[in-house]
Amino acid sequence: MIHNVLLIEKADGNVVVRTRFWKIDFLDDDIREFLAGYMDLYTTEGLAQDTPVFVAEKHKIFHGSVDGDMVLLLVTDGRDEDRVIQHRVREGAARVSTALRGNSIGYIRDNLDDILGELIFTRFKVSFVGSGGVGKSTLLRLLFGKEPAPGGYVPTINVAVDSSETIQFGTFLVTVWDFAGQAVFQDLWSFYFSGTDVIFLITDSSFRNVMQTKSLLRNIRKEAPAVPLFIIANKQDLPESMKADKIKRLLGAPTFAMVATDKSRREEFIRLMLEVAAKTVGVTLPDLPISEMITVRRGTEEIDQPGAQPTAAASTPGLASSGFETVPYTDSSIEAISETPIPTSTQAAKIAEAAETEIEPAVSKQVVAKAVHDRSKILHLLLIIQKEGMPDVAFHLKYADDEIDKNAVASLISALDSFGGIDAESPEGSSTDALETIEHEGNLVMIEKSKHFMLALIVTNDSEEDEQRSTLTSLLFEIEQKYQDIWDSWNGNADVFEPTIFNVLVRMPVKPISFDYIVRSREAGKPLPFKNRDVGQAIVAVKSAIESNDTIGGLVRSLDLPRETVLGCLQIMNQYGWIDFKVELSPTSHLKKLGQVDEDTQKAYGNVVVKFVDLCDGTLPLQDVVRKLNVSLPAMKFVATKLVLDGVLEVVA
Repeated sequence: MIHNVLLIEKADGNVVVRTRFWKIDFLDDDIREFLAGYMDLYTTEGLAQDTPVFVAEKHKIFHGSVDGDMVLLLVTDGRDEDRVIQHRVREGAARVSTALRGNSIGYIRDNLDDILGELIFTRFKVSFVGSGGVGKSTLLRLLFGKEPAPGGYVPTINVAVDSSETIQFGTFLVTVWDFAGQAVFQDLWSFYFSGTDVIFLITDSSFRNVMQTKSLLRNIRKEAPAVPLFIIANKQDLPESMKADKIKRLLGAPTFAMVATDKSRREEFIRLMLEVAAKTVGVTLPDLPISEMITVRRGTEEIDQPGAQPTAAASTPGLASSGFETVPYTDSSIEAISETPIPTSTQAAKIAEAAETEIEPAVSKQVVAKAVHDRSKILHLLLIIQKEGMPDVAFHLKYADDEIDKNAVASLISALDSFGGIDAESPEGSSTDALETIEHEGNLVMIEKSKHFMLALIVTNDSEEDEQRSTLTSLLFEIEQKYQDIWDSWNGNADVFEPTIFNVLVRMPVKPISFDYIVRSREAGKPLPFKNRDVGQAIVAVKSAIESNDTIGGLVRSLDLPRETVLGCLQIMNQYGWIDFKVELSPTSHLKKLGQVDEDTQKAYGNVVVKFVDLCDGTLPLQDVVRKLNVSLPAMKFVATKLVLDGVLEVVA
């Protein structure tokens, strides 16, 4: 078990940053003893220099060098498998080295936990399942110390996850998923149960609902037979409720009595969850008050899921957040990479020397939104339909990490449309697009309207407006054609239009995808914001087929689905963290330029990256291009992999 993480200076042992996750001390004397043993490794022939060091007969310390000046320490109690922790500390040291490029040491101090991510944190996924109205969401609010939702029962649609607050228990992050129990959503259960560590099946303790819960229990056992399951007998304060022990006999699973509206039961329920978590992962729950055992983390969506790779990528400008984009897939390749490919400070300096000009300072997000750049960056796209005079968002596609209130944007557009008309005419009779472009939080919103729909595209600037508007108009024509016969029988449910997301992703992809990419599943991603059953079933079918197909090309050929649907599903799953892409480059790979290097990538790796991309014309192997620039091949191979996955380069041979 990792209980302390430190970054220290190699010369004198000064602590750069220290985080203690469990109540186990690692003192200055321990650091000095570690350094003595660490230095001995360099004078001992035949012994690997990253061999763990024992300190005070109770700490087993795994260590990795960071840019030659610092050492990353993962302090454990010695019970973990050496190979696993050695991999984590090597990867962690590489991530810290990567994060140091373009960032100060203060940045590392403030963000070390996020940079290391799942290397030190283990995501513990808890799933709440039950019929409508049994109190799942109320129990979730109790867990996070919130009042019951005002206005009575509001049904959960699909999946609800409190993504801004996660209980931290030592080095475990407990995230709770609230599942809709309605039959229409049960097709997606196998998808959402992926990566679940424990299931809490909720009943309202009435005889009728307990019998319904028994049916749900059978279905859950089919989808997740090996996952530990517990029954929560909620609403025990009602006179008609069955006692927990009787429910246990009827359902045949451990059962706990609960009143989700009683705030005094919060600590009791948290302790129950932690005991289940501790038992599942094989650690002992300390005999301490709840307040000393847990922390409610804010904004933890930056901590990756199990099996995900660098959170450093999410925090470091220019690095992608998905795993394969920055971390090799196999253990053997990780060991090779840890020796040379991740650029050290010396290698980074060589790359910087190859550039002719200094890197410009990063422009803040607020300024970027107003600046005029060579290329427009797409941030969001919304398909809006008017329903009884009110706007309804059929779907919202996120192309960037920033959040928007989609309903507020739709309402603003609808109000402007009703006031002057998106397709208004000027007094002289000529058409005008004055209301077809509005400003929202410093960005531009392009609006195109058809008979039944509006498409709103939020972009950073108008440098590609003509091309983007042409695409929006073409998409609206396709969508109108697709649903031309639906209007006489339409019941007002906007979810029916969600499948058009695949039309959009063909014309405006969230991520360019090559058939040569290798695709791998991650254990659990973020909830998908879709309610349409056809969309859900397509995503489940694609994800299920990934296990037996390495490349995207093979995946497309194996499925009886349109190619655009498969590629759209892959983009969606990648965007929400369910899959990662990998591309394999060799020194003899031939690369060809497809696009421009963005500012973040240029800032992270230097102006030499722009020269590198310009030299990639498909005629020279990677090693010859690198030789022309006089920079490190392993370092540029690392960068080239990212550029291929970002659609800036393509592999032609």
